[in-house]
Amino acid sequence: MTRTRPDLVLLNDEQVRAYIANGYVRIDLSVPGEVHEAIARKLDLMEERGSDLGNNVLPHAPEFRHVLNTPEVQGALVSLLGDDYIEYPHRYCHSKPPEEPPEDVAAQVRRGYHQDTYTPLARPRQHCPRFARIIYYPRDTPIAHGPTHVSPGTQFDQHVTDEGRAGAIPMEGPAGSLWITHFDISHGAGVNLSDGTRHMVKFIYMRRTEPASPSWNCAGRTWKSPEDLQAPWDLELAWSYLWDWMCGSRDRFASFRSNHTSIPDEDVTDLCDALDPGHSTPQTLTAIHKLAVFGPRAVDAVPALVALLNQDPQPVRITAIYALATIGEPAVRALAERMDRGDMESWSESAAAMTDEAHALAAIGTPAVAPLGDILDSAREWDRINASFSLGEMDSTAADAVPALAQCLDGNSHRLVRFALDALGQIGGPAAGAVPRISRFLVENRPDWEEILTRSRAWVARDQIRINAATALARIGPGAAVAERQLLEALDDPCGYVSLLATDALLHLDSPAAARAVSELVMAQRWDPSLTHARPW
Repeated sequence: MTRTRPDLVLLNDEQVRAYIANGYVRIDLSVPGEVHEAIARKLDLMEERGSDLGNNVLPHAPEFRHVLNTPEVQGALVSLLGDDYIEYPHRYCHSKPPEEPPEDVAAQVRRGYHQDTYTPLARPRQHCPRFARIIYYPRDTPIAHGPTHVSPGTQFDQHVTDEGRAGAIPMEGPAGSLWITHFDISHGAGVNLSDGTRHMVKFIYMRRTEPASPSWNCAGRTWKSPEDLQAPWDLELAWSYLWDWMCGSRDRFASFRSNHTSIPDEDVTDLCDALDPGHSTPQTLTAIHKLAVFGPRAVDAVPALVALLNQDPQPVRITAIYALATIGEPAVRALAERMDRGDMESWSESAAAMTDEAHALAAIGTPAVAPLGDILDSAREWDRINASFSLGEMDSTAADAVPALAQCLDGNSHRLVRFALDALGQIGGPAAGAVPRISRFLVENRPDWEEILTRSRAWVARDQIRINAATALARIGPGAAVAERQLLEALDDPCGYVSLLATDALLHLDSPAAARAVSELVMAQRWDPSLTHARPW
């Protein structure tokens, strides 16, 4: 199912560049005010009843469809995630009642700063914009009403920093204000100093397939920094890489080389000296960018660049990742040998921060596929998880690793199985041969996967494994046809995430039986909003 409506309002180059660099873009809607107010009244009712509907907030207020299905919103999502994006099951209304004024409003906002967790269990934080989040206010939300604050440029950070907190910008606006953000950007709630409850609703969307060409109104294929640049640091290497990825270019540094055609006056040794901790962040970033211009000729800089990974300052580590990727194959061995610096003791079921080495190897691409395949045989669980992630980030470039990733599905580690499923899904069509091994996870039970991993949500490993399996099959698309029977059974899975993602996968099989089953499910689950305790039928 693709979204090819002729009335879609696609983003332009400036908006996409702002999204890549700043981490968010605002969308203007052509929706009547009464629609927003109708949604707000439904959310008021939910609050009055004390019923947190969670993912069911959408059927509770079906008027949401008049917002989410507008040409502006769908056009923006197509622009950022491709025309076959997935509507992820997670939706949530954050209602914030009035508060007593704190002594320091800004300090309170900063204390609440965070990067969102993945639902229900941990997935890796990804630089490539594969997940997007809509933030929507149905009513006027000026600063006094406590809007969400966002820190531009923090979407690549491994963790929230004081510097990120200091850059908070309020996402304020009139009724119907809507933003799309990178999922991993740092943000936090404001302080509601008004006399009414502030409603903010989040919706999550996911890219299905790797980009083959720009899906927005693209007028030029070479990266340029946005005119409205709000990110505090120059991360051109990362930004241009992601731009070229979204353009479908196999050469992810084509823009960077086009923008830097002259070799720096300094030599590699002098530039390496500028990477010492005594230099300021701007000086270090300038030196790293100059080293990247040398490309593979900067091989002598590999040890110095590798030493900058996995530590603050965050802009330095992110730039070092992509500088190592411009060096390419000569950096693979050093990165592969460093992959084992972490351990599972740091694992969190909220979100998984992968090693910078894994990100760098993913950005290198083809020369790293075979070495990463070797790491999949490691005895260390953390190494194999990072290798799986890295291969998945390469999309179809990692097609040769499909057999090795499929072999990981036979292991006992639910974490490794989850990451291998994700990787196979992102590889997409070339992973069709692994579909029989993927689909068995929709029906298979293992006693050691029944442990509750998050006390607050009561999710178990089996839930996330089935979610990842259904997601992988949805991403593989028509190549998952042999899993139709398991996907049909998954429509009755007690985990709503699984059944919804299985529904999405079935819609892409182009099968009469699949289409009929989805139609029957939708009709059976249709919510009648007119029924209340006073009017039960």
